[in-house]
Amino acid sequence: MTKTQEFQAFQYDLADKSWQDKVASFQLTTSEIVTPNPKVSVIIANFNNAPYLNKMMDSLTAQTLGMANIQVMFIDDKSTDNSIAIIKPYLTKNPNIELYQLDENTGGAHGPRNVGLLNARGEYLVILDADDWYDDKALKYLSDLLDESGDDFAVSGLVQSVDGHLSLKSKPYYVDGDFKNRSIQELPTEFYGWLGPQSIMLRRSLVVKHNLHFVDQRVADDVTFFYEAMRFAKIITQGKELTTYLNRDADNTSLSQAINRNFMMSWLRALSYINETFPDDTSKERFLSRRIEWLIHDFCLKRNIGYKFSKARLQDFKAQLDLYLGNIKFDPSPYFRNDFRKTAWLYLKNNDISGLYRFIYLFSVRWVLNRKLNMKTVSNQVYYYPQLLPLLTKTRLEAYAVAESLIEGTLKLKVFSYKKLVGFEIFDLAQPFESRKELTYRKLSETDFEVNLPKGYENNKSRFVVIFEGYFEIGVQRFASVM
Repeated sequence: MTKTQEFQAFQYDLADKSWQDKVASFQLTTSEIVTPNPKVSVIIANFNNAPYLNKMMDSLTAQTLGMANIQVMFIDDKSTDNSIAIIKPYLTKNPNIELYQLDENTGGAHGPRNVGLLNARGEYLVILDADDWYDDKALKYLSDLLDESGDDFAVSGLVQSVDGHLSLKSKPYYVDGDFKNRSIQELPTEFYGWLGPQSIMLRRSLVVKHNLHFVDQRVADDVTFFYEAMRFAKIITQGKELTTYLNRDADNTSLSQAINRNFMMSWLRALSYINETFPDDTSKERFLSRRIEWLIHDFCLKRNIGYKFSKARLQDFKAQLDLYLGNIKFDPSPYFRNDFRKTAWLYLKNNDISGLYRFIYLFSVRWVLNRKLNMKTVSNQVYYYPQLLPLLTKTRLEAYAVAESLIEGTLKLKVFSYKKLVGFEIFDLAQPFESRKELTYRKLSETDFEVNLPKGYENNKSRFVVIFEGYFEIGVQRFASVM
């Protein structure tokens, strides 16, 4: 099958509306009161997410926008748990909730999501995973942003939750602050590191006008959809508030095992379509670079995924990369986050699979020595992973910082990195995002700094970090001991 035939078979073609005829059939049950013209439509694809549904639904019924303005579309893909029993009481207690029970399982979130696209009525549209949830002001905040800006695409702060531990996901969504009418050509590479459905709101007319839909594959369907939406929107709005919570409580081992060869092929197919559909420009270059880097991380460097690590896997990845993306007209490696991935790309470019295999095998040892035993090689004030063998390619540590002393609130420390230093910050551990505070500092030399800590700083309640370009930050070695 040629790539063109693949694009047709997996329903990529935006000029072809036949995907609408293939959408799954369903049985519909609704609340007694249903608003014909809601402000926002919420599409929720569900398969066996019963443990998370109450939290997700409660976050919707509590929205300050009001349920009279929200179309909640719960689309169940033939769940075998008690999902339906959990959802039905919400229909009797609230207006505007619609329960779509698909007649057959579609095999992925793309199926229910396309049902939602064809039945949405709101001015604006969001896609919510069944195990995620919103801040109670989220839908009003995002819709107000689009009302004010006139844009078709809005994004805001996304929080990742892992067993109750919160961290920022896709930092550029939040850290960049307040933007309206921002060209997608200005977005940093790191913006494209996620681009899942969370924290994004679209004007539904954009989706309808350009026949946007989710391609018929389990992997990369959402990122493809939202990147296409960005391309047609051309400009976006970015909000400064945290609106969405991404649930990552699932077992990391099972997630890793889901990264298999089909996963690899689906992503390469999606990237190939993007590359061949949209013109060469900064946005496409940054998007493809971030995604190629991610695939290199998964299918060259990682060893505990569902596609067993071997020379054969590396050879297969190289062959498929050449087939699907061999015609890109730029070098993606300058956009990569670290030396490890850049080196892997160089081996792939030179078709040196044996060298890549040896590099990965030895690097796994170097990584353990650095992380577990704090071993490093230093040369000309640059820190590297332990060298081990003279002929082994040097791999720089992204950054390393060590505290030296604390005298009357002034912290002396050394910072080593090939990345540009942005500054120093502290934040309250109980409020890791809202409480960020920049600190004043003095640069004594290329590696030596003095930072002024605020009075009353308590290390057991706050965190001190060094900030670098690319939304990268690290903690400081020996910081607790000098405190």
